[in-house]
Order: sequence, then structure tokens, then C-alpha cells
Amino acid sequence: MTRTLMAVLLLTSSSVTLAQSGTPSGTTPTPDPVRVQLASLLVGRDARGAETFTATGDSVRPRPGDLLLWRAAAVNDLPRAVQNLALTVPFPATTTYVNGSAVLRVGTRTLTPLFSTDGSTFAPAPLKKKVSVTRDGVTTVQEVTVQPNEYRAVRWMLPTLDAKSQVAAEVRTTVR
Repeated sequence: MTRTLMAVLLLTSSSVTLAQSGTPSGTTPTPDPVRVQLASLLVGRDARGAETFTATGDSVRPRPGDLLLWRAAAVNDLPRAVQNLALTVPFPATTTYVNGSAVLRVGTRTLTPLFSTDGSTFAPAPLKKKVSVTRDGVTTVQEVTVQPNEYRAVRWMLPTLDAKSQVAAEVRTTVR
């Protein structure tokens, strides 16, 4: 059985998910030990060119061309470590993933992000897909590289989230 926590985004119908695998069968599920906090921030520049961040919401609405930073924090409030977590951040349909912007660090280690074009199948970048190509009346199937703007979600696999600790992932998207 998989346990999942979800935080609904204010701007879209997307969500952030944190799943823990491995609840033994025949046991009663316990409340989710890990909570997810999500923030979407509008990225701007100050007069000196340094990045600025403004929380989105009722008073700040992104417009086409705006750059958004999504921060998803997984927080373990338990006095013990939690094992085998998957932190998934779907990209709102109104946005496009900024290539190379998905980052999650655990201590000094940076975890490898996995990407998806459908929200359910994940693999390391670059993703591949098969397409039919017809040339001179002959149709063949070719494998091509999926462009990052076609990615719809990112996932990190967390082997362990220590007791009373948290990790934070960041992803950037541009508004279409």
C-alpha cells in the first residue's frame, strides 16, 4: 500500500505528492508521518539585477512569460526516520519546465530528478519517445529525445528522511 500526502496549489489544479511505499498488508495504516509544504514564487529582478521572489496568490497573479519558482518541502515530524519516499511535483498545464532547474539536496548530496510526460511513468533525463516517420511512402518507428518543454512532472526518490528533518526541492517553470 502506498501512503500519499497532497498539497493543492493555489494557482492551478496541480498538486505535490509525497508517497511512502511499503505498508505491510494486514496492518492498520497510520497517519501520514510526513507533510508537504508548497510555495509558488514569482521570480523578478531588482535594480541591481539580483533575483527577487514574491509569493503568488490573490494579490500576485503570474502572466504569460513570467518565471515561477516552486518550492516543495517534505517535513518529517516523527522521532524516527521515514524510508522510501517519492516526492513528485507536477507542472501546471499553463506552464513550461525550465530545463536544468529541478534541484533537491539531501545534506551535501544532490538527488537525480526523474521526469515524466504523462505524470505516471518517470525516468532520468533526457526522456525518449517513439514516433512514426513516413518517408517516401515507408513508415518507420524512430526513437527521439523528448524536449524538456514536454515534461509534465518531476520526481525525486528519497531513500531516507531523517527524524525531525526536512528537505526542499525547487523547480522553475515559465507561464505560457
